[in-house]
Amino acid sequence: MTTPKGEARREAIVAAAADLVVRQGPGAVSHRTAATAAGVPLAATTYYFRDLADLRVAAVDRVAEQELARAAELVAALPTGRRSTGETAARVVDVLLGAHCRTDDQVLAFYERFLAGGRHPELRPTLQATRARLDALVGQVLTGGGHRDVPVGRLVALADGTALSALVEGRGEARSATEAAVADLISRRRRW
Repeated sequence: MTTPKGEARREAIVAAAADLVVRQGPGAVSHRTAATAAGVPLAATTYYFRDLADLRVAAVDRVAEQELARAAELVAALPTGRRSTGETAARVVDVLLGAHCRTDDQVLAFYERFLAGGRHPELRPTLQATRARLDALVGQVLTGGGHRDVPVGRLVALADGTALSALVEGRGEARSATEAAVADLISRRRRW
């Protein structure tokens, strides 16, 4: 049975590890970094988590819950009715990357989390479920804005590819380049 003090300590570790995931990606999470960030002894991480994989899953789960809640709130708050292509593109990127994700470092950490599924198979179920939910929310943004004929899968692939290419180019434009590419696809789709 876990005590309130133990529950608070475990919560502090998860919160600290989740913050590391948001800022630097899952690879930044180790027992030592999580313990240091949480202000707890190193042994606490091995006491509350079976292994490093268990700690990473808890952190990625927490980040996914928070981001999905924010994205769902954003979509729910959108007014209905046709929106401009630029406004729709901005909201799509807010849903995909998170409205808080503005700098290239933040965009990079976001994609590092998804790419970590390749190295850490234990993260895949959470990452897959998160991606499916984000894609559904993108569909709601498109439909609610009068752009229901835009294929969500193609748009998401374009956004991901554009953001990753912009990160490789390193000009500090990942978010704006992604918004521009999404807007271009939406506007072209209307002419098809």
